[in-house]
Amino acid sequence: MIPTATYRLQFRNGMTFDRAAALVPYLKNLGISHLYASPIFTATKASTHGYDVTDANEIEPSIGGREGFERLVAELKAQGLGLIIDIVPNHMASSLENAWWRDVLEYGKESRYARHFDIDWSRRLTLPFLGDTFDAVLENGEIAIKPDPATGKPAFAYYDNYYPLAPATWQGREAEILALTDKAAIADLHERQPWKLMSWRDAARSLSYRRFFEVTGLVGMRVEDKTVFDDTHRLILELVRTGAVDGLRIDHIDGLADPKAYLARLRQEVGPACYITVEKILAKGEQLPDDWPVSGTTGYEFIASLAEVLVDDEQIDNLRQAYETVKGAPVDMRAELRAAKLLMVDRNFEGEFTRLLALALSIASELQIAQEESVVRQALRELLIAFPVYRTYGTAEGLPPTDICLLHRIVERVKTLENPPQPEALTFLSRLLTGDVPTSSLEEATQFRVRFQQLTGPLMAKSVEDTLFFRQNMGLALNEVGAEPVTHHFSIERFHHEMKTR
Repeated sequence: MIPTATYRLQFRNGMTFDRAAALVPYLKNLGISHLYASPIFTATKASTHGYDVTDANEIEPSIGGREGFERLVAELKAQGLGLIIDIVPNHMASSLENAWWRDVLEYGKESRYARHFDIDWSRRLTLPFLGDTFDAVLENGEIAIKPDPATGKPAFAYYDNYYPLAPATWQGREAEILALTDKAAIADLHERQPWKLMSWRDAARSLSYRRFFEVTGLVGMRVEDKTVFDDTHRLILELVRTGAVDGLRIDHIDGLADPKAYLARLRQEVGPACYITVEKILAKGEQLPDDWPVSGTTGYEFIASLAEVLVDDEQIDNLRQAYETVKGAPVDMRAELRAAKLLMVDRNFEGEFTRLLALALSIASELQIAQEESVVRQALRELLIAFPVYRTYGTAEGLPPTDICLLHRIVERVKTLENPPQPEALTFLSRLLTGDVPTSSLEEATQFRVRFQQLTGPLMAKSVEDTLFFRQNMGLALNEVGAEPVTHHFSIERFHHEMKTR
């Protein structure tokens, strides 16, 4: 059944399945066709939202667990209502409460879950959860070797957190390890772990795993891998196949390595009747790819259009003039947007940018293409900043035609900058993104494309929604997710056109 009206309930914070079940008759009287639930799977103990999942195959005990969920489903069915749940394939909590993550910390690359998480295993796994550098924290006596209360095994104890030691570094001499107090010996033990503790301040520069936006507590998942998909979707698929769940809302689809392939696999598993929408922010004029097997987006573009149509189009210039008078300076939103994006590239996502740059330079070296680091750096930086949409949707086969056209337009726009990058560097990066490289470099070029596409979205979100919209508030109603950062004139005709398209 296609939803005609949904009502979202945020579980946790006092909202349980039984409390929701008691609301079902009221929702039915409102004319609601489907209850739309926030993430229901087990998350960190302090979670207020549920997007920091620690076990994707268990329903959160604190809100009623499996039994409470089934009581809610029974009440919904008795009243003729359906259920849509929010799922989070892009990330999980990088928390010691997450058994998979804890296993990775203990066994490193040898963990069965080492490839479940999007980790750069060319170096030690970074854990940016200290209040200062490791050396400073050790010197202050904030770190010690103690038995983990949950397992009894030796661990690095930092306040209430117990980081497991690699078995090879303590087994057979447990008493000796637990008796360590010498700081140099503790530091040496730390160096022999598959992970390294570090200050949270160093995360933007040195993180070794893909995160959700800037949240180091959320680690990216590799659902493009069949095993990872199976392990993270086992309960989700069961709930759909048994008829308990009628629809899925996919959180942060743009974070995935290959959204199209993921959605195709998901559709194959849940069948044609399951209602699927994706959380996707569309720029003005942008459409969802035609070959995505979904019913649409969660509606950010509708909210933005609705806010715009309620603004008096004829008064925009007067509003802008009044705002600039109060502020005492003219407002150049394009310049402000560029400044916000520069901040994100140079500081907030410095590590992601540096990794992408290193990959590009490595490919250039393999292809014996002479490219200076500073030249490629400028070109890559400007290309990222100039992106007008959240991302393209290239795969191992390259970019689709519409995205190739978009990339060419962006490159031409970058060439018109006051201080443009060298054309040769832009051409080289374009070749990587389109897959126009020799077969020997295709795998690395694909990796570059995936990382590039996974970075443009967070850059846009953090620079527009979380920076520009907080700096510029000429019309707060227009500072909506999905709205254009550069204010323009609106019209009722445009609104009707957008609604027909939707």
